[in-house]
Amino acid sequence: MWQSLRTLLANTSILAQRTGCDVERRFSEVENDAPVPRVGVVGLLAGAAERRLLARLGFDHGWDVHLAKTCNGAQVAFEQLRASVILYDQDLPEAPWRHSVHTLANFTRPACVILVSSVVDNNLWEELIRHGGYDVLAKPLRPDEVVRAVQLAWSFWNGMMKLPAYAGKARSAHSA
Repeated sequence: MWQSLRTLLANTSILAQRTGCDVERRFSEVENDAPVPRVGVVGLLAGAAERRLLARLGFDHGWDVHLAKTCNGAQVAFEQLRASVILYDQDLPEAPWRHSVHTLANFTRPACVILVSSVVDNNLWEELIRHGGYDVLAKPLRPDEVVRAVQLAWSFWNGMMKLPAYAGKARSAHSA
């Protein structure tokens, strides 16, 4: 039932973007009529338990979550959701994580890529940063760590989009 509701709201959001309606604003307003920014999260995770956890956290925290099954699906979801955070599982057999993280982090409108790994150390974190990633989370995922990482990544991304170097990219991405 929740999946159907999420799909309906996501389709309403996409329809609103295509038609120019302001439907999504009504779903995210607070009492003082100021829009609440929504965190767009794409999850490319190998484990079913990890996908369920991210979906539940997304629902609990009001994030726009899309769970992708492939790297191409993650890229499409990233562009459609205008996501700011991507959780990428290092253990996916489809593509080497270094190339995928580099690609996802260097789109016209970059994202904060959080690598999910069973082994976490400083060397992995440094290598992720060199490839354009944001942070590393250890498996098994803990809800408090996922929330902290996503909120910090979104805050960083939001501040980055206000910088002159990215402001034009953000405007052109929203007009596309």
